[in-house]
Amino acid sequence: MRYGLALGIALNLVLIATPNANAAPLPKATQKALDDLKLDASVLGNLDAELNVPKAWLDDAAKEGPVVILGTWRDAEFRRMNEVFKERYPAVKLAYTRAGTAARGIKVVLALREGRVIADILTSPTDSYLQLKKLGALADMRELPGYANMTSDLVADDGTWASYKLAFRCMSYNTKQFNKADLPKTWDDLLTNPAWRGGKLALSNHPDTWLLALWASKGEAWGANFTRRLFTEVVPQQRKEGMMAVTALTVAGEFQANIPAPERRAEEYADKGAPIGYHCPEPVPVTLSQIVMLDKGPHKNGARLFVNWLLSAEGQILQYQTSTSVPSHKGLQQSRFIPFADTIVGKPHVVRDDDLLGSDIGKAMMKSWMTYWTQPVEAGKEED
Repeated sequence: MRYGLALGIALNLVLIATPNANAAPLPKATQKALDDLKLDASVLGNLDAELNVPKAWLDDAAKEGPVVILGTWRDAEFRRMNEVFKERYPAVKLAYTRAGTAARGIKVVLALREGRVIADILTSPTDSYLQLKKLGALADMRELPGYANMTSDLVADDGTWASYKLAFRCMSYNTKQFNKADLPKTWDDLLTNPAWRGGKLALSNHPDTWLLALWASKGEAWGANFTRRLFTEVVPQQRKEGMMAVTALTVAGEFQANIPAPERRAEEYADKGAPIGYHCPEPVPVTLSQIVMLDKGPHKNGARLFVNWLLSAEGQILQYQTSTSVPSHKGLQQSRFIPFADTIVGKPHVVRDDDLLGSDIGKAMMKSWMTYWTQPVEAGKEED
């Protein structure tokens, strides 16, 4: 588990790689993506080395049939990424399905218990990760060259998962209603500044996206105290809407700020001129999206090729172009790929991975949170 670790990458450094003079020509779709993003090919670094896989993988992948992928990308996003993959590996076919949490988690687990393997690759297995691990169903991906593209914070020690994109879950605020000088430097400042009280702050019921990483990093005593004071002293509005809808209500002026706020959605509103800002108190909560391979998947070599490609600089750039997902590749930790970089880069980070979701810490955090969420405290009244 990665609770308590700051993200082991220097987000405030712009890394410029030296292009390899002997590099193979880029696929046309890759070059188009670079042109569209106004990026030089040097951003891909030593791509040939990252894609240097055993010949046996290539030969056997061509014989295996379509690789079954259950994931979270939109169909159009995956098709655009697959244009490059098909140029790289024309003999390898991918069978992609955008699947909900149950379909890419519990259904896979239940099939495994019946002796069936219904997928080769899963993205964001979330709560099902621990069950898959207990079943011994996950492949060790440390054999992939692309695994070395990630810092230790962003991969499993045992090779069972790697992060393929990052997300930040901080706070958005209405720039017409809220004084920027009152933005909290740390999460503790949120509790002590009266400017946040009186229903000016709204919460949606997604503590696992931000509070869990903080709770795990700072310890249970801090987490329990922070949660109690947040609900009984700050007394935020408790909203039933999802985090995207609550962020939209911040724009509309329903309240002055909300937590957690998806940074990309806030950026979309800001780009359209909406009165919204984004702010990350320290430490910055980072949510990892993880990818796993099934060890006994029937198309293991094709799966190896796809996951390795996705973790390469090329795969990460194509994913960014199609969905503006923040790359997890350590060579792409650059401000240009991060929304609201001025409030994120250079600050300490804490990381939440899927392993943490089902942990004892995760259970303790949710128990504490739900105690207050299901029994709202009236403004000005603390619990006995």
